[in-house]
Amino acid sequence: MVIGGLIAILIAIWIYRTAIQAKTGNALYWVLGGFVLFMSLQIVMIYLNILIIETFDGDVSAEYDSAGGLNARDNSDTAGIQSGTGGTFVGILFELFPFIVPFFAVAVARQMFMLKQAFNFMGLFDGIKEVFVSIKESFKTS
Repeated sequence: MVIGGLIAILIAIWIYRTAIQAKTGNALYWVLGGFVLFMSLQIVMIYLNILIIETFDGDVSAEYDSAGGLNARDNSDTAGIQSGTGGTFVGILFELFPFIVPFFAVAVARQMFMLKQAFNFMGLFDGIKEVFVSIKESFKTS
């Protein structure tokens, strides 16, 4: 969630700069909307990843340890969707989806609703370079 928070801050700066440059008005409302969209979709993607992993996971038995309150889960990575070599790739995808999907959703909302432009894949990323350049310039002293 820390990485997601940092990405959310960068998205907030990106949305704010875009709103000021495009003179859309209510820049802080656009920032708040983008932040809420990003964080809510990030939480949904995390729960969706858990749901997918638990659906295809075959290492949970019906036995339950009533004394310790633990189920008899086999953590040896011998079954389920994340087992084997392909499972490593799937695990990496599950780690990246909670950041990638909300970012694209915010980019689409920014382009279509805030800027009122037609959907253009390359137009989704306009202004990101300027955000990093302005952050870099802010560290320079006079």
